[in-house]
Amino acid sequence: MRTHTYGERDYAFGQAMLTRRAAMHLTQVDLARFLAISRGAVLAWEAGSSYPKAEHLKAFIALCVERQVFAPGREAEEIRALWHAAHQKVLLDESWLSRLLSEPSPPIPGSAPGPSEQASAHAKPVTGSAPSRRVDWDDALDVPRFYGRERELVILEQWVVQERCRVVSMLGMGGIGKSALSVTLMHR
Repeated sequence: MRTHTYGERDYAFGQAMLTRRAAMHLTQVDLARFLAISRGAVLAWEAGSSYPKAEHLKAFIALCVERQVFAPGREAEEIRALWHAAHQKVLLDESWLSRLLSEPSPPIPGSAPGPSEQASAHAKPVTGSAPSRRVDWDDALDVPRFYGRERELVILEQWVVQERCRVVSMLGMGGIGKSALSVTLMHR
């Protein structure tokens, strides 16, 4: 009988990298191109079998900041935790971090604002979010009237606004009003 000895995998780190890459809507190939590394390196990070070099982790963090992946107001804390989880041999450069977080986010290269993005720049910000963070709701359903579901709206509003949950999932059969509930919550 053959046995294989595999190195220990850091699944928590791999999941952290995967979650942030997915939040940026990037494929492994896209991220690899941005960092000028192989797709296999990204795959190994996300599998928890290796860690990025410091310069690659810095570039990844800068991209995450640019694309507003970290929780608002907790960016520095989340970046320090990611750096620590990546088992870097060098300490996080705090002056680099403060410069990174103090600079306004530049536009993402290769993406010019479209008409819907320009229109959304004049939209009223969602209560409880930073004024500089705009969301394009152009494809959202038009819900002129909405009846009932106040209890659910209060719970969802508490989760999203007060507790700052980044992901909330609504499950149910088709046609019972999940989308209408989401849009109504968004307009509150």
